[in-house]
Amino acid sequence: MRPLPIAASQNAFPFLSDYQNRSILEAETVNLMDVAALVTDEAQSSFWNKTVKAAGLKLPVIVIEQHRSDLYRYIDLVSEAYQKTLLPPFVSALMDYIGGQQTSLATPGHHGGQFFRRTPGGRIFYDFFGPNIFKSDVSSSDTKMGDPLTHEGYPLQGEQFAAKVFHADQTYFVLNGTSASNKICCTALLSPGDLVLFDRNNHKSVHQGALIQAGATPIYLETTRNPYGFIGGIMDHCLDEDYIRARIAETAPGRENEERPFRLICLQLGTYDGILANARHIVSRIGHLCDYILFDSAWVGYEQFIPMIRDTSPLLLSLTKKDPGILVTQSVHKQLAGFSQVSQIHKKDYNLKGQSRYVRHAVFNNAFLMNASTSPCYPLFASLEMNAKLHEGERGKIMWKNTVRMVIDVRKEILRRCRYIRPFVPPTIDGKPWESFDTTEMSNDARFFEISPERNWHGFEGIAEKQYYLDPCKLLLFTTGIDLGTWEYKDFGVPSMILSKYLQERQMTPEKCDLYSILFLVTPGDTPDKMERLVRDLEDFETALDANPPIEKVLPWLVRLYPRTYSGMKLRDLCMKQHEFFRRRSVNRIQQHLFLRRFFPATAMNARDANEEFIRGNMERVPISQIAGRIALEGALAYPPGIFCIVPGERWTETARDYFLSLEDCMNELPGLCPKVHGIHTMKKDNRTICFGWVLKDENLPSVLR
Repeated sequence: MRPLPIAASQNAFPFLSDYQNRSILEAETVNLMDVAALVTDEAQSSFWNKTVKAAGLKLPVIVIEQHRSDLYRYIDLVSEAYQKTLLPPFVSALMDYIGGQQTSLATPGHHGGQFFRRTPGGRIFYDFFGPNIFKSDVSSSDTKMGDPLTHEGYPLQGEQFAAKVFHADQTYFVLNGTSASNKICCTALLSPGDLVLFDRNNHKSVHQGALIQAGATPIYLETTRNPYGFIGGIMDHCLDEDYIRARIAETAPGRENEERPFRLICLQLGTYDGILANARHIVSRIGHLCDYILFDSAWVGYEQFIPMIRDTSPLLLSLTKKDPGILVTQSVHKQLAGFSQVSQIHKKDYNLKGQSRYVRHAVFNNAFLMNASTSPCYPLFASLEMNAKLHEGERGKIMWKNTVRMVIDVRKEILRRCRYIRPFVPPTIDGKPWESFDTTEMSNDARFFEISPERNWHGFEGIAEKQYYLDPCKLLLFTTGIDLGTWEYKDFGVPSMILSKYLQERQMTPEKCDLYSILFLVTPGDTPDKMERLVRDLEDFETALDANPPIEKVLPWLVRLYPRTYSGMKLRDLCMKQHEFFRRRSVNRIQQHLFLRRFFPATAMNARDANEEFIRGNMERVPISQIAGRIALEGALAYPPGIFCIVPGERWTETARDYFLSLEDCMNELPGLCPKVHGIHTMKKDNRTICFGWVLKDENLPSVLR
């Protein structure tokens, strides 16, 4: 690593006229993150020490008067020592490794990128990414760098460092997403016959790991949706012990009286829409019923660095021997700082050591190895460790504090400047408008983000006090079109898919949208200028709504792809067409019903058994219009958000049928404005897209669509 420059205040420059070992920059103008030390005089030392502390940095401040005799030598010693602390162990070792003269005749075969340089196109590819990404993609065959699979050497040091930063007992770095992390956790703990208490909101990967791969038996917990289509959390009554034991009696009679009936509880800590559960509340209510709780925290991971929502963090809980072990999976690539696909598992279960229910490292790592590549990508691994380094100490808290303030301010701007598009926040606090309060005060008080049952501004039913909070760093907006109190559709509405496509046309990418919601993920990597651009784009969309231009002017790609459907249509007409489409089918109610117990599908067979029938080919395809009552062999979902509406082994319900029929109709009536689907397949018949699903073959029924 090249020597970083030092910074010097104006009064210090005369004392450094002969210093040549590092370049010197003006402290008043330099970014303090780019220097290895700051040199100043006694008069200004207090100011600079406060400045460095406020930034959350450990930058050494050297006071000239205290080191007159050996100033230059002291600068070199302190600067070098500080610079060595900036990188975590694996990243530092990797940089040293590729900076040496290593000759590789091992994998990967591009050999430092030189293979790509053998053709003109390959050279362009190489130059685009730059040499270091190829040089750092090195072979795990060289033991100098340790082993990410057996957790030895520098990889182990990196995982131990992350565990310390995130308050875990152990951390495992995973390179193929939280989908893999969830499967690792589930298959390390569950086996056929085990009961698993299961959030119906769980991501498909939790279903796949717990139910299909491990073969466990689920006891489902119903979850709430609001009229806009926002994904809420588990309803409060589902955390009642008597209620849970009654559900066990229905599914596994005789086991309802076991002291700890569940090997594992699988929950979403934060939903895709940023509804954050109170982890302390969950553990106190149901922790005594299980050995472990898996908190799927794919969409969060930074909650422990934001003091006002620290109660939502499972990793900050103090656990006793009677409490469950805690597993937390985090998608570091989502709102933390990692390359796409990187994830981490935090294991906090020291309280169980010595008990039979404790899962040993050997067992856990066996599941890890079953889901890991034997050719780990070191740049991806390095980004996981670097993410932990970014969050070390006060700097992590300061970054997220500034981010929370920025997102509060952008919400205020949208409230001030937009009419059809509004941020999802309480309209008032203590009788005053939400936006009227001081931003700093709001960033330190969870009341401004609390989802309270007493003040139902949010539309979520069946929740308890202090059970859920809004994620302050997820900018969740809703568009006009739904009456929150009645669930009824208004005369005019703006489905958010149209807003999403408009923003993408203007090179602004939202994370996702649903019926009348749109989500933006904000991180410390964002800036006020970027937020201002977003607000301007929202304003421009509203201006276009009022002007009602032809779609060709605002969504030209849509007309190019589907000219028969959209040529000649205007923007408000398009909004009304999709709004009426949703209204006629009451899609928001169908979405709500999918996750309520009285509409749950009947389980005809274990999900693992259903998947095996699928593999054997004991299946037939049935149009969605005719699928009610049939046994699903594939899980079916809309993506985003990736939550199964039907699980393998369940009988298709009329509710699930109607939901996917509405998506089929959308594909035909509003092409290009529909979510993606998994587990549902399409074919063309009579110029119409037909959706079908694979179900268990029934010889007594005629085969269709052969």
